[in-house]
Amino acid sequence: MNQEIYLLPPTVAHQYLVAGQNGYLLIDVGMPNDFAHLKKFLKEHNISLSQIELVVITHADGDHFGCLAEIQDNTPSIVAAASTFEAKAIQMGESSRPLKGKGLRKLMYDLVGPLFRSQPAKIDRILVIGEILPFLGGLEVLDTRGHTPGHLSLWSESTRTLFAGDSIKIRGKNLLPSSGANTWDDALAIQAFEMQIALKPDRIYAGHGVWMRD
Repeated sequence: MNQEIYLLPPTVAHQYLVAGQNGYLLIDVGMPNDFAHLKKFLKEHNISLSQIELVVITHADGDHFGCLAEIQDNTPSIVAAASTFEAKAIQMGESSRPLKGKGLRKLMYDLVGPLFRSQPAKIDRILVIGEILPFLGGLEVLDTRGHTPGHLSLWSESTRTLFAGDSIKIRGKNLLPSSGANTWDDALAIQAFEMQIALKPDRIYAGHGVWMRD
């Protein structure tokens, strides 16, 4: 793992802590009950919550913004950011799109849905496509809608590092676009995937896996 990038051991989805000159960037925050998990990780690395200057939520699914409200209750100084569309859902404590499952798949979603149910959280800052965040030599905000209507990724040209949220699925060494019942628009998901692969990243830190170029 890059010494500037910390991978929090996931419970469901990955979260990433990125060191900057004045503090840390936290990319996604995990499940609704993951706050204790985050605090434990920070304590083990001698990092305080107050050192996190920015939280970026890639998209409004419960395994990505789940404990944001609890983080904010404990550290009001933390600034949370997302795209306009995802921000609206996060501030209502909802996902930004319905799931498309039918039959047994719908039954499964109904059963596990309560585990992903999250408290409404405040979004302090709306991220603009093309905006550069001051981490890893400059992290560019990418429009990677498809998995959800306002999904964002972050790209560092200087370090060839991509934070892809759920816009890229990692299956061993294979990279795939978001697809299936939890994908809002399959065509846009493929377009977002192809755009990101064309960047030729050396490292992809996704919502459910890490990929490194050989």
